[in-house]
Amino acid sequence: MELKQIQVNVADLTLGMYVSRLDRPWKNTPFPLQGFHIRASEDIATLKTYCDFVYIDVTKGKGVLGSNGTAAPNRDRRARIRQNSVDRRKLTRDVPFADDGCPPINVRRGVYEVTTSLKAEAAHAQRLVRDLRANLNVVTRQIARGNVEDYENLKSNVSGMVESVLRCPDAFTWLVRLRDKDQHTHDHSLRSALWAVQFARYIGMDKSEISVLCMGTLLKDIGKVKIPNALLRKQDRSEEEEQEYQKYVEYGVEMLRSTRKVEPRVISVVRYHAERHNGQGYPERISGTKIPLLARIAGIATVYDSICNPREARQPLSPSRAVSVLYNMRGEAFQEDLVVQFIQSVGLYPTGTLVELSTGDIGVVVEQHPNSRLTPQVAVLGRSVDNLNENVFLIDLKDDEATRSLLEKNSNVDLGTVDRVAIARDLEPLGYEVDMANISSLFLLEGMDDGKGGLWQMLKEKLRPNS
Repeated sequence: MELKQIQVNVADLTLGMYVSRLDRPWKNTPFPLQGFHIRASEDIATLKTYCDFVYIDVTKGKGVLGSNGTAAPNRDRRARIRQNSVDRRKLTRDVPFADDGCPPINVRRGVYEVTTSLKAEAAHAQRLVRDLRANLNVVTRQIARGNVEDYENLKSNVSGMVESVLRCPDAFTWLVRLRDKDQHTHDHSLRSALWAVQFARYIGMDKSEISVLCMGTLLKDIGKVKIPNALLRKQDRSEEEEQEYQKYVEYGVEMLRSTRKVEPRVISVVRYHAERHNGQGYPERISGTKIPLLARIAGIATVYDSICNPREARQPLSPSRAVSVLYNMRGEAFQEDLVVQFIQSVGLYPTGTLVELSTGDIGVVVEQHPNSRLTPQVAVLGRSVDNLNENVFLIDLKDDEATRSLLEKNSNVDLGTVDRVAIARDLEPLGYEVDMANISSLFLLEGMDDGKGGLWQMLKEKLRPNS
């Protein structure tokens, strides 16, 4: 059958169409590379987030009404742009109930704004991460012994973490993405809690709910202290071994209940975080809305971090591959609109992501623009493959003119053939010897400005080798 593609503005998409091409590379979106049918309103909402227009294949799916193989007349461009802006703000708020009866998640935009600079928050977040790791380790051992003396200290740390992420989520993200290979379980729990809190912040959840979610996600793996290390690390478990492994949830619930200090709603997150939307989780195999919302969020955050940072893998997956895997789990393992909103909360290029620019330069995402997630600030690494950590300087992709000037000055390259400096793709870390700790330390230096100018003002003199 002859391929017949039509360019369609995302505002004109309807259910039943087959999307065959995008206005950007597939790898820069969470969509499968081979194209897909639009089967739910959430697909359209996500397309509106990433694209201005797409191409549909009318031989595989629904065409455009009022056309004979050609697109219907476009509406006024300004009206479409206004409508897209409205749709991006609404996202799934007006999406009808899914076929399984689950209501869409309540999304409240603009509840939390960034109120402090990355530099100002980073030093505080560094202390919080250090204390959280230490107290989580202490409390884990105490719970295993049945005598929790320092739970209030951990609660205080959780409150501090939530407040920090609400003020400036990028600071905490930087610090927990610095992996400690000998602390996988604790760091996995800490990263999972971060993704969960970031998501809750993104949808405007009440602070008290976010604190419960954070504590429950931190303690979700507490029962693994009763699972033999060999079984924890084993990749291909037998059916009997998998059943034994899954008992960590029940062990954890029992341990937390016996302390008589941990709140029931926190225990609920631990109890249900491994359940799945389609009933294929554990330990009770419940499904849909029977799984508490906070546990559903903790489950998505846990799986996302496990995909990005597998325990025994030689390298983590790039964020775009991780969100693609997660996106394909929507409607099955996880509630569909929860997955869509979660992906939008973490973005394609979270802070700390290694990226390749359209100029061929390698960089690290340093700070996000909340309303322009595809044009973050990036620390451009040295052009020498032998030492990427020399001559590092900062660019802001939102300001193309200034970015081009800095690249031409510091890299001595001609950008005449580059239409716009942008992120071409994210990279998996294997083969790139990047000193992430050194890059992060640049905005932890003391004795600098008060942070009012943000990371850009703080680093511009430090990171310009020719200045």
